[in-house]
Amino acid sequence: MSGFYVLDVPDFRPLVDAARRDPLCVVRDVVAGYNLIEFHEEIEIDRMATGLGEAVWFGCLTGGLDGRITLFTSQKLRLARPICPSCPT
Repeated sequence: MSGFYVLDVPDFRPLVDAARRDPLCVVRDVVAGYNLIEFHEEIEIDRMATGLGEAVWFGCLTGGLDGRITLFTSQKLRLARPICPSCPT
């Protein structure tokens, strides 16, 4: 699985809650202050659905990403699994 880490603070909680509602995502328990949001192939997150302001939105991947960004605008974030033969699937 691919995924990204989201700092476990109130500012990012709406993003984690939106991921919990998405059947394509699995949210792992907090480890070392971060939530891990995992996905298989590709996910798309709509900023308006999360309720995040732009400043927080553009900081949502600062915890780390195991995957690749295929779209990141002020309204949408699309992530996909890595495309390299040695990367885990």
